[in-house]
Amino acid sequence: MKKLICAVICSLLVVPSALADTPAKMLTEDDPLYTSLYERSMELAWLFNEALHSDDYVGMIVPIDAVENTLNLLRMQDFTKPLDVKTVRSDRLVDDGVFNRLLNILPGADFHEGLKETVRRKFYQTCALQLSAMEGEETMLLSTALTLSDAYMLPEGMDMPCFVVMYYGGLYAYLVTFYPTVNGTMVANAQFIPSFAADELNFPGEE
Repeated sequence: MKKLICAVICSLLVVPSALADTPAKMLTEDDPLYTSLYERSMELAWLFNEALHSDDYVGMIVPIDAVENTLNLLRMQDFTKPLDVKTVRSDRLVDDGVFNRLLNILPGADFHEGLKETVRRKFYQTCALQLSAMEGEETMLLSTALTLSDAYMLPEGMDMPCFVVMYYGGLYAYLVTFYPTVNGTMVANAQFIPSFAADELNFPGEE
């Protein structure tokens, strides 16, 4: 299992998460896009909270005894009641030096532009795996196992990826990424991460 996890992390470190270098922008509550992303994030947080407290659900995905310590800590938080929510419009989820050095590789790759966009979306969304790995194997395993995904109609004004991070005053935060597609939808990917790992997110002014 450890070798497999290491292989996954290494694969994340050889492809850039995005091409453009547009500065990140914090969305405010008076922005219609903020409202749309917040509502979708809360829907996923409610669903996650229900799944988290179901031994039947968790046990169908991962052996409970393999993640029991982290699971017990998570269940001490109510993920439906965030104390703070940050919504960011950004083409990069994390400000990582490795990713920054490799931003120019993807344009020159020898495959179709449609596949390049698929790669951008995939690695934007799976950057959260790096963040959960900062606390160790058990956290990463459970975070990955309890990841939720969905697709929605593209909200007006959304022309690039966005992410929402919810804080609860506890050990864990909830991260939701939104990536627009060419067919007029956005793909959402949601999972918990350690609260301290949220400092690695690409917030405005922190590049």
